[in-house]
Amino acid sequence: MNLIADGGITTKNTLIYTKGAISLTVSTDYIDGVNLDVAYTTDGVFIMYDVASLLLTTQGTGYLQKSTYNDLLHYNIGNKVLNAQVVRLEEVLEIYKNSDKFLILSLSYQGDRTAEYTYQLLDLIAKYPNVNIYLKSADKEILNILQTTPNKARIGVIITDDNREEIDNDYDFYVINTYQIDRNAILKKINNNKDIMTELIQFPNDLINAYYLYGKYLLYKLFIIAKEPKALYETFKQIQARI
Repeated sequence: MNLIADGGITTKNTLIYTKGAISLTVSTDYIDGVNLDVAYTTDGVFIMYDVASLLLTTQGTGYLQKSTYNDLLHYNIGNKVLNAQVVRLEEVLEIYKNSDKFLILSLSYQGDRTAEYTYQLLDLIAKYPNVNIYLKSADKEILNILQTTPNKARIGVIITDDNREEIDNDYDFYVINTYQIDRNAILKKINNNKDIMTELIQFPNDLINAYYLYGKYLLYKLFIIAKEPKALYETFKQIQARI
């Protein structure tokens, strides 16, 4: 099992989607990487963002396509006790450049700037050839650009109830965020050296259910993207002790 921290590792003094939270994913032994959403400001800066927290701290004004990076620096994306600013993708790449852990970036529709966003991101990550980057999206325009533009990243599709047919298309990895994909279809992908990720397993009971649903072999192969990975790690150790 590869355990991926969604937004980084949080502690009492470390907030999600901050440099500290991302840095902790590199130094925490049981974590295999980090999953981050990537947005694009009007002045062409890639930032890591958590939609819920950004909209809350900007009083609902944090519509990224209408904000410059400097605009966003005026907002505290932390809380009343801990101040924090948005993190640039370049900062994350610098953190990960000497690590072999997985940097998983989620790319999303950016309106009429979607193509520009995707090509510019590929140009940026090309400067960090040693970073173990995975790029995922559910947007067909983004996926087409990623698959037809030479790059060293692994390319994956996010599969939901709305696009289950994508399991039949060829990608390097699949993020299966639906229970409607047959276990045998998942197993076939793994046996063809494809990686399988999911965000459906967030709590210890989810992990136990996944063990009974998918079996030991598939559970060991999964990339699990979770916001509270420590609890899953402890549960996984208990499962290992039983089998």
